[in-house]
Amino acid sequence: MRVVLVTSIDRGGPIEQALLLARGLARMGASVLVTCANAELAERFATDGVRAEVAPLRHQADALGAARVSQLARGADVVHAHDRRSGLWTRIGPRPSRGGVRVYTTHGLPEPYLPPPAGPARPGLRATLLYRGLDAALSARCDAIVVPSQAIAQALITRVGYPRRKIVVVPNGIEPTAQPPGRGELIGTLSLLEPVKGLEVFLQAAAYLAERHPDWRFACYGSGSQAEPLKACAHELGLGERIRWPGFVPADEALRTLGVFVICSYVENAPLALLEAMAGGVPVVASSVGGIPEIVDERVARMVPPGDPHALASAIELTRADSAETALRTRAARQRVEERFTAERNARTLSELYARLLAAKGSRTA
Repeated sequence: MRVVLVTSIDRGGPIEQALLLARGLARMGASVLVTCANAELAERFATDGVRAEVAPLRHQADALGAARVSQLARGADVVHAHDRRSGLWTRIGPRPSRGGVRVYTTHGLPEPYLPPPAGPARPGLRATLLYRGLDAALSARCDAIVVPSQAIAQALITRVGYPRRKIVVVPNGIEPTAQPPGRGELIGTLSLLEPVKGLEVFLQAAAYLAERHPDWRFACYGSGSQAEPLKACAHELGLGERIRWPGFVPADEALRTLGVFVICSYVENAPLALLEAMAGGVPVVASSVGGIPEIVDERVARMVPPGDPHALASAIELTRADSAETALRTRAARQRVEERFTAERNARTLSELYARLLAAKGSRTA
């Protein structure tokens, strides 16, 4: 089976998931080509029998970039897009071969369809035309739309108008290390610094905890449009030197510094950072939104409602105070990842999906 994975962004969850999928498919014997945004990414992809080509899609109207991607995908059995821009051009473009199939993984809701306070009370006319009109219509051109969680799959169907018959839920997966590294002492999060992540709630909880526990320290790893407003908010809350802002740091490095991992988003699909924290033995406090309850429950993490800094602070405090209960949760969390959320399982499930789609079209699978 010849598979072409199409990407256009340079970092983030979709790229990390594509990396894991490319390696998994190659190990199962597929011929894998990845198109990516830059040479640095191409080097990351070019392992374990994966071929990578720099073929950037610089913006939504980059027809020349799309033509290059289409040329590289010609003759493939499967072309599989992994972010919104690559998904647009994969759906618009021709099939990679006679009998070939088009697959698109969508990692979340479009920004105008995020619930308040991360998004508007209701999408405007332009967003409605763009997403419920064009985007939903283009999705009908896919052979399958992969979504990592049931919650976001249902939201895409009911709110954005994606065709239900095309949706396939395939949970994300990671490669757990043989032995979890030692934990750090910081209380922190690993996230895009964007409104949907609810990081002002984390800062409010941190400010409350900082007053009660003078020796506790906090960290907010990541980059994004809200970096400066969030730093200003932290200053106003009096956190000062009590909180670190390291910027983008690879997940394994960041998680080694944490004693508690916090995810306080208003909406999530199936965050890789959550799975990596679970596998790494870092206790988790998570908001109960989107696809998060499909990954964790109170047996493996402390769950809180979104937008509630007092509940978040209390859950963090309990996690630090009750070491025996926290140890039980962290062991159960790692076991859950090993049983349900591995990269190998994700790649195998998608390979089986490809084979079914190709068989339905009477195409070759080898």
